[in-house]
Amino acid sequence: MPASTDKATGYRYYDAVQLVLVNKILALKDAGFSLDEISDLLKNKISAVKLIEMLEYKADSLDNTLRNETDRLERLRTNIFLIKNGGIPYMNDISIKKVEAILIASIRRAVPKNADESNLEQMWPAVNDYIKMKGVKRVIPCLTIYHSGYEDMRQLNLMYDEKNLDIEVAEPVASHFEGNGEVNVYPLPVVEKMACIVHNGSFSTIGNTYKMLYDWMEHNQYQADGPLREIYHKGDWVTENPEEYITELQIPIK
Repeated sequence: MPASTDKATGYRYYDAVQLVLVNKILALKDAGFSLDEISDLLKNKISAVKLIEMLEYKADSLDNTLRNETDRLERLRTNIFLIKNGGIPYMNDISIKKVEAILIASIRRAVPKNADESNLEQMWPAVNDYIKMKGVKRVIPCLTIYHSGYEDMRQLNLMYDEKNLDIEVAEPVASHFEGNGEVNVYPLPVVEKMACIVHNGSFSTIGNTYKMLYDWMEHNQYQADGPLREIYHKGDWVTENPEEYITELQIPIK
């Protein structure tokens, strides 16, 4: 209620001390209390201590809601990625699927094969730090694109260099932003026919799974129609046991 009302103009006047009450009303309203609830609280002359307790409880509830909604949003973005990716094939079962365009932020380098691990240790933090600096959300899972690989598979139309790897580390992202010369942001193209197989276990044995995929391509007279992709559905950020890793291997074919 106003402290006084001008009888001639109807203007309402408030005392400075009433600002405390206004702040209480605004705080309670912003916390989600209805106007009826606020009215009852004020009529009962709620103490400052009780008001703080109620607002802290609301703050904790909102914090929990935000965490749950953030987790839900991450799951949603992952599911969107999986739908674009055509789902995950069965373990050790080679399948052909369509993969939709996927927006990524990436760093691509030609690195010596004997120094690939040290280069990767630099590339992943560099791309992730830049994404974080831009305030953009990453989408799980991440992937590596091999424009030239470890093995000589030129008979399958795969690029090969004896000394160097042409490698790209990529994080799918929720929205586009400007790159910086080193980090590029662009959509991976739609692939109508992507040959896929899942490797379950340590990276030390991933060569055997690649061999299954290469042998299958040769047997069915397929040629590669783009670079290799490794998609990391489950890795060391989830489990300490390498035997629980899940990596999907993909090759566009024609």
